Amino acid sequence: MVRTYSGVRPLLDDEAENAQAVTRDYTFEMDAPLNQAALLSVFGGKITTYRKLAQAAVDKLCEHFPNAGPQWTADAALPGGDFTSQPQLLERLQRQYPWLPPHTAQRYVRSYGTRSHQLLQHIDSLERMGQDFGGGLYACEVEYLLKHEWAVSLEDILWRRTKLGLFLNAAQVSALQEFLNRYFNFKNLDAAS
Repeated sequence: MVRTYSGVRPLLDDEAENAQAVTRDYTFEMDAPLNQAALLSVFGGKITTYRKLAQAAVDKLCEHFPNAGPQWTADAALPGGDFTSQPQLLERLQRQYPWLPPHTAQRYVRSYGTRSHQLLQHIDSLERMGQDFGGGLYACEVEYLLKHEWAVSLEDILWRRTKLGLFLNAAQVSALQEFLNRYFNFKNLDAAS
């Protein structure tokens, strides 16, 4: 199986003579009719400046919310990012979960940071991680992604959250889809009762 993916960045047409000269910066357009909800549209931007863009967007929206508090996110850690260094966190994770394969521990540190502890809560062996779908993807991680990272589909898990779709074969992908079908059927049955 051969796969490819790419990122697409929308660029704002700034009347530049060629595409390479088009600005990679972002711009906002605010539509705020009197006594109606404001709509902020964001055009352009770069993934490397997402946090700056997000703060600028919130600042723009706060013009319509006079009771909004002051900025606070500039020094706030992202979820799971409350650690000093990846090597130190990896060492702690390997000490606390010595049965966890090193490549899986390293991926957890990069993907989840300190939230790795939440993912591994109540697990004391590799067997307790549940079904192994391949590529270091276990049922406990899939359940974590469904419950805490808003994953809702096979593609969310394999391509958007973990990128492990690059390593799973067709049989492994099929096994994961069966697991998701059972999971969602159980949730639907539980909600109906």
